[in-house]
Amino acid sequence: MSRQQILVVVVSLAAVVLIYQLPRVVVENETTAEVKSHDFSISDEDQQAFASLRQQLKASEDIKKSINFADSLAQLYLKYQMTDSAAKYAAYLQSDSSVAAQQAAAMVYYRAFEMASQPDKARQLAAQAGDVFRNLLETDPTNSSWKNKLAMTLMTTEAPMAGVQLLREVLAEDPENREATLNLGLLAIRSGQYERATERFERLLALDTSDYEALFYLGVAHAESENNEAAKEVFEQLMSKQDADPALKATASNYMKDF
Repeated sequence: MSRQQILVVVVSLAAVVLIYQLPRVVVENETTAEVKSHDFSISDEDQQAFASLRQQLKASEDIKKSINFADSLAQLYLKYQMTDSAAKYAAYLQSDSSVAAQQAAAMVYYRAFEMASQPDKARQLAAQAGDVFRNLLETDPTNSSWKNKLAMTLMTTEAPMAGVQLLREVLAEDPENREATLNLGLLAIRSGQYERATERFERLLALDTSDYEALFYLGVAHAESENNEAAKEVFEQLMSKQDADPALKATASNYMKDF
């Protein structure tokens, strides 16, 4: 992966760095053939899970169980980056008015938004996620996780500063909120405010020295500001951590190839 590709991943604002991406497809129906067409990438175990969950959802007359089955199917589709199929089950979840179903739907849309490689698709999924998070916040205006995610969906609109303001509001209420701090740091990278980004990630590391995601992005902030020595030191520190996410370590290693 080139440094440019890595930076694209970084500024996509996804919470997880993806090293390799499986093929994305548009699914037109819910037939078994949909899964079989991806035999090369879907494990036998997961193919069985797809079939079982579909059957259980079809037969279920219990609302709570149906929500669980639909959410599990959506998560499986997201595992294979099949975001269109995942979004179909998000719509199914959204049809139930319970908070549990609405939250599940919002999270499926949000994760699909993070994975989307095409700007138009990302905006569409972000809008769908944002609509549900707005409704959820009417039931609990103090939920900072929902506020954080709504803020990030707003970054795809014509009023991105509304998202920044919402993140700042979260931090005003909870100065140690990790999600808001991380998101503001990522936004600072995207806008080229590397010093501010560095401050955000160092703040997270002061709160938790094992926050390896913050450590990775601290290295990225240094690298993008052309402070390669500082970036190398941070990335080497990350790569020395046995319990750090292998994806983060591999991406850091690739990033250093351009130094």
